[in-house]
Amino acid sequence: MNNFSSKDFIQSLREGDSQSFDLIVRAYTGHLFKAALGVGLSEEQSHDVTHSAWLTFFDVVHKFEGRSHIRTFLFGIFYNKVSELRRSNLKYSKTDPIEDIMESKFSSDGHWKEGLPGDPEGILSSNQGLDIIEECMGKLPELQKAVFQLKIVDEDESENICHILNISATNLRQLLYRAKTRLRECVERKSVG
Repeated sequence: MNNFSSKDFIQSLREGDSQSFDLIVRAYTGHLFKAALGVGLSEEQSHDVTHSAWLTFFDVVHKFEGRSHIRTFLFGIFYNKVSELRRSNLKYSKTDPIEDIMESKFSSDGHWKEGLPGDPEGILSSNQGLDIIEECMGKLPELQKAVFQLKIVDEDESENICHILNISATNLRQLLYRAKTRLRECVERKSVG
């Protein structure tokens, strides 16, 4: 087996020597793939993470200074790729319970299952209307509450809100939509019950 820790080998990697790349890829691809399976990734995800780790390795190996074993450097990249994949999957797999609530309100043809919701203006004009809205606002997640307050109540500009809360315009629209939907659902529940 080649001495992957030798200064000559590390230098050849830094210089982009294809034979050195071939040696290290043959030596560690199987280990990366097995490690990916070992952390609970599917076969497809394991192949993807392994491939992604190698691409990053090739891009940054010229910066490797040899203070650790090349395997440690490679697996550091690999574990970062696994973390990125998990964060990405978590972001897309999170479902907001409000989506299930809204789905339950409509039939398959897109019409309300139980007729139109209560009259919002009637609720607002009643003495308890403001109390209901205040109570429902208190139940919003903090970021949704802040977006709703700044955009709807304070009538602040979207660009300013994005800057204040450090969010994108797309995220602002999503948060505002969810806040309005949650508030509507909460007010309907309170006014009926």
